Amino acid sequence: MGRGRMRPEDEASRRRRQDEAYYNEEEYADEYEDEEYEEPPVRQVRPRSRVPQRVQRAPQRSYPPNTQHRTSNPTRSLRPRPRRRRSVWPVLLGGCAIGIFFTVVAAAVIVFFTVRTAQTGGIPIIGGGSIGGSTQTFTNDTTQAITLTSLAQMQICNKIGNVSVVVDPNANAASIKTTKIVHMSSKASADQEFGRINVSIQQPNTGAKSLTCASSTSSGTPTASATSATGSASGSALLINTTIPDSDGLLHGGGDAVDINITLTPKLFATASAPLQLNIQAALGNVTVDGVSGILNIVGSSGNVTVTRATLISGSSIGTGQGDVAFNGIVAAPSDVTTQGSFVIRSEKGKLDITLPGSTNLVLSANTNIGTIHSDFPITATTSSGSASYRGPLNTSATTQSSAVLTADVSTGDIIIHKGAA
Repeated sequence: MGRGRMRPEDEASRRRRQDEAYYNEEEYADEYEDEEYEEPPVRQVRPRSRVPQRVQRAPQRSYPPNTQHRTSNPTRSLRPRPRRRRSVWPVLLGGCAIGIFFTVVAAAVIVFFTVRTAQTGGIPIIGGGSIGGSTQTFTNDTTQAITLTSLAQMQICNKIGNVSVVVDPNANAASIKTTKIVHMSSKASADQEFGRINVSIQQPNTGAKSLTCASSTSSGTPTASATSATGSASGSALLINTTIPDSDGLLHGGGDAVDINITLTPKLFATASAPLQLNIQAALGNVTVDGVSGILNIVGSSGNVTVTRATLISGSSIGTGQGDVAFNGIVAAPSDVTTQGSFVIRSEKGKLDITLPGSTNLVLSANTNIGTIHSDFPITATTSSGSASYRGPLNTSATTQSSAVLTADVSTGDIIIHKGAA
């Protein structure tokens, strides 16, 4: 063999070394994935023409293409992880709890309507009356004489119905008239319902006993006291308390109500050693007070309040939640102008109509969130964004200004102040 010719074994070894070098370059390039890498061209080896036929070419080793990449390579497709299935038990338990709640509510409503239907002959509706039954309005009047010789404290508690307290100079005797009102399909059902309504009248001989309002029960029997009367007074006291079955909830029973009309005589106050303390609590109904002088505390919820020919003493408060308040009388500020005095007339939603003598001397604190202030007295209210307010002397012509304050407050409604006779 000549010097320039390569042995077959050497040629095969050289090709094997070239293939291994190319494979190593592929692995080396994979370690630098962030760098761009171009695959080197495959070197074509031109076959030699003088290779003897007896020399056979060594078989090429086939290497699989390197398609696997590391996780850091952005072109590598990751196998998604299987999602974890949520448990259905919380959903099932929550649905069962909601279903049980609505079932209990529906059962309670069915029982209520069943009982009231049996009593009224029809399906009861909110606020009284019934649907599908032929009902009528039945009344039951009771009049009781007031045996007291003097009166210093009076508490009236009425959940549903109108309340009227009038001092009549022409009356020969003082009395209490109560009218029970029910809506039933028959007189027998009405008589049964009358028995469930309780009207309690107490005339203690001394004012030492605390006068309180009792709450209602399903049978109409009074329970423990709910609200105490404010203040205490020496002399005789009078307590009138009505309890109507099922009157504490929204679906109160069948429109039952009690109207209270009290007639007083002036001689009841002639011998009293202290001014009258009148406390009225009326949840649903109108309140009318005429000719009463003293410390008046009237608390209404839904209804109008009208006070006429009255004289308010410091500490009086007249108000309602939904309704108009009308006052026509005297606000008796302390004779000593340096003495503090407090009077309140208010309504959450309604109109305040106040009539005072032209010589009234006190500080007016009036405010309405949505409304206006009109006054016959020379005052200038401040208005802003639909609201109005004023605080200052009511009678600017008074020589010495009083320290007593009359608060007129309404959330939604107008305040109107009239100037009456001096």
